[in-house]
Amino acid sequence: MKPIVSDSAIVSPQFYDLDPMNIVWHGNYPKFFEIGRNALLKKIGYGYDEMIASGYAWPVIDMGIRYYRPLTLARPVEITAGVTEWENRLRIQYTLRDVATGKRTTTGHTLQVAVEIKTEKMLWETPPILRQVLSPYLRAEG
Repeated sequence: MKPIVSDSAIVSPQFYDLDPMNIVWHGNYPKFFEIGRNALLKKIGYGYDEMIASGYAWPVIDMGIRYYRPLTLARPVEITAGVTEWENRLRIQYTLRDVATGKRTTTGHTLQVAVEIKTEKMLWETPPILRQVLSPYLRAEG
């Protein structure tokens, strides 16, 4: 599914990201997803401070990762994150690409649900605030 809105960030894996084989350890990829998610959420005006102010938390409840090529020390990678679902949950798709070659290294997704901070209740429908911040992109879609 094509994202309605996306953004990207460029990072370089660091020494502490590596495993004994000198590639990024598979368990560190969620950190790279988080960097992309942060860029995306800031773009739409709904970063973590705005989430808290709105009264909702959005915990990750599911994640999938597909590895194509390893990430290596100090080799820049572009992380693109895009919203593909928003009506009952928030689904964000990720693509990591080697900046030098343009080759895809990793894809994945996260699923997040709205939880009312005050009551700790999970909502079965997206709260109005998410629809509001996504509305410019929904109108552009069409």
